[in-house]
Amino acid sequence: MKKSENVYYKPFSHIYVEERVWENKAALSILSRFKNSKVIKIKNYKDVFNRPNQSFSVQKKAPSLILAEKEGEFVYKGAPFCQSFGSEEFYYTSFVVNCIYDCEYCYLRGMYSSGNVVVFVNYDDFFEDIKKIAAGKNIFLCVSYDTDLLGLEGLLGLCRRWYEFGAENPNVTIELRTKCGNIDFLKGLKPIDNFITAYTLSPVEVVNMYEHKTSSLEKRLEAAKAVMEMGFPLRLSFDPLLKVSGFEEVYGRLIDRCFQVLDGEKIRDIGLGGFRISADYIKTMKKSCSNSIIANYPYENSRGVCSYGRADSEQMLAFMTESIKKYCGKEKIYL
Repeated sequence: MKKSENVYYKPFSHIYVEERVWENKAALSILSRFKNSKVIKIKNYKDVFNRPNQSFSVQKKAPSLILAEKEGEFVYKGAPFCQSFGSEEFYYTSFVVNCIYDCEYCYLRGMYSSGNVVVFVNYDDFFEDIKKIAAGKNIFLCVSYDTDLLGLEGLLGLCRRWYEFGAENPNVTIELRTKCGNIDFLKGLKPIDNFITAYTLSPVEVVNMYEHKTSSLEKRLEAAKAVMEMGFPLRLSFDPLLKVSGFEEVYGRLIDRCFQVLDGEKIRDIGLGGFRISADYIKTMKKSCSNSIIANYPYENSRGVCSYGRADSEQMLAFMTESIKKYCGKEKIYL
């Protein structure tokens, strides 16, 4: 089946709204875009998102939207599973919980029982907390680990908000990671060094088999080239690497294609990562996605982290490093 070249976007049939954000400006703006959705008022988003006996895989086919107010922590220290690209002050934040895309290897399948999408609409609280944490220092902030914000840009407009925040706070380097080919929000904007668009790139075979609803590889490369030509910092992410049949041939074609389209000298940096996931998440994924090849692979468990094992992971990373070095300086590669 040919991968769709269109950005995935499907109206939510049901939208749940917390009472306390019923008059919130951002919530009202979102609701105005869904004239035909059934809107249901609720007391707390957890009553819907955390309710028992849900099916993540079923809900992902037609997720509902939940608008809520975030409480407690707004910004978190980056997890050791994630790439910090050399930054000692590495953080992440999540305006949105869950993703409209449905990648079979995604840790969200193991983290949550619900496939619904939660948007925390008290944006200013997030921004204020980030300013406090970044006061007097430079930080690296990932804003799209628990979702794909660019895939939701037509609904939320949050990528534009993050750009504006970055322009006002040059000490905060923002990474927007995506599998979406839509970059309309960048058109007409002045490039800034601290706003990085990072494209997760996978072989065509992996995209078609495991990365459901995402933009195709060619669409992502087209978007990445446009970002680079606009003058914005471009990051490539080959993460996670999957142990597919004919790995070197499949991923070798991917690297060659990427650098046919992109100028390796103009890329800011490149991240490589072998597949790794919490053992607890794998247990959950096996229950909710019983037919998944990814969930049922016999991984090695080391201190609660499942992976292909040290030898296989190092072999894959070494192959990717050598393949990329033909087009790009090794100093740009982060493992």
